[in-house]
Amino acid sequence: MVNIARSGLKLFFARISKSLVEFLAIIIFSRELGASPLGTYYPFLALLGILAIPTDFGISSAIEKRISEGSDESEYLGTAIVLKVPLLIFISISILVAHQYVIQYLGADLTISLIATLFASQAAKLSMTALRGERRVGETAIVEVLRPLGWLGMGYALYLNGYGVYALVYGYLFGSVLMLVVGWWKVSVSVAKPTFEHARSLLDYGRYSVVSAVGGYFYSWMDVAMLSVFVSISAGAVITRGDIGAYENAWRLSLVVMLLSQSIATALFPQVSKWNAEGAMTKIEEIIPTALLPALLFVIPAFAGTAVLSKDLLRILFSPEFTVAWLVLIILAGEKILQAVHVVLGRSLQAIDRPDLAAYATVVSVAVNLILNLVLIYQFGIVGAAIATTVSFAINTALHARYLNRFLDIDFPTREAVWSTVAATVMGISVYGVHSAVQIVTIIDLFAVILFGAAVYTAVVLIYRPIREETQRLIGPVIQNIS
Repeated sequence: MVNIARSGLKLFFARISKSLVEFLAIIIFSRELGASPLGTYYPFLALLGILAIPTDFGISSAIEKRISEGSDESEYLGTAIVLKVPLLIFISISILVAHQYVIQYLGADLTISLIATLFASQAAKLSMTALRGERRVGETAIVEVLRPLGWLGMGYALYLNGYGVYALVYGYLFGSVLMLVVGWWKVSVSVAKPTFEHARSLLDYGRYSVVSAVGGYFYSWMDVAMLSVFVSISAGAVITRGDIGAYENAWRLSLVVMLLSQSIATALFPQVSKWNAEGAMTKIEEIIPTALLPALLFVIPAFAGTAVLSKDLLRILFSPEFTVAWLVLIILAGEKILQAVHVVLGRSLQAIDRPDLAAYATVVSVAVNLILNLVLIYQFGIVGAAIATTVSFAINTALHARYLNRFLDIDFPTREAVWSTVAATVMGISVYGVHSAVQIVTIIDLFAVILFGAAVYTAVVLIYRPIREETQRLIGPVIQNIS
């Protein structure tokens, strides 16, 4: 567990850096351009996510799984590349044929940019999954920072030269190219001649993994995609592009609290996969509750703080225009508690070679998500989209837990979660008291209140000895190793 903790923390701190760069870019572009251009850029990313599903067809997840098993790595990598190229070409031709619909959906002519970004992002993604399969998770962290750096640097330079929303898209493309170049430079597995046997193995795993990818897309982008549909069919009385920009900014702000749990789950996958291949199921049963605890200790207080500071976060970080999404931010912050559990359980279920069950859970949640989005967006606008996402993800998490329990006996850290909730409640009341007494005007005021809340939560949560001892057990060896 110490090695996983070390890799997870390394990835966590790198992703903090990545998120800081991303947020700096979002803050700058939100203040300079406003919400409407972001209402075109975010649907561009949503469409990119749609196209990535048939383009990848679960191959990236399959290559991570097969390389992590430790045999025929070069053959699997060569086969994966050969499988992906025809898919990329086919999808690109389809985009060109449907370019008029693409323009209508996005509100700008970004067809060629979409194709170029699809190629670059898929190549970068394959290099990242290959590195994770080599159990070099920590090294992927540095590479992942390159995309937001490129987006910020190139995007801002192009914005200064009057490119508007195109500056955002070209910056993202530039960052993706940087990521793929450095990613493939780091991959140590050579590329060998592809074979039908290895292709069959990848596709057998990928056919289920692609369903999970659909679920991941629905979770990340279906709400924005559906909101964009309402705009493109002239439903402006319900949704505007400015609303989409505000919604996605709230979404991205809520994602900050997922950095730790995502880092742990990413580091967990190759190790659980290896233990599963060795038949060491007891080790897997012991490590999953240990992985869940730090994730929960992070997201529960984040929800309490967001419930108090939602409007201030959006107003000060972006601009008053974005406070229309204050309730959305609270709902999504609560949903992240579910995601913190799901991301660990989901990766564990796939690591024990049961992507089929993960796919079944995904199909159910995707259907619920789609239906609820259609109904609730029409009734409640962007708040409806947030509710739809939360309900569907609750179902997805429950199904993953049920399926994983068929193979593993997992003790959920219930007592620790309850105490974290108590500590978060104390923190929330304290922050509300400060918020009522002190007017939050600047970003320094906001961060001071956040730090105050974090201090209160940490002091209360560490009173509980099991949490204190587990924290020392996990972090102590890592700190000693670093020092």
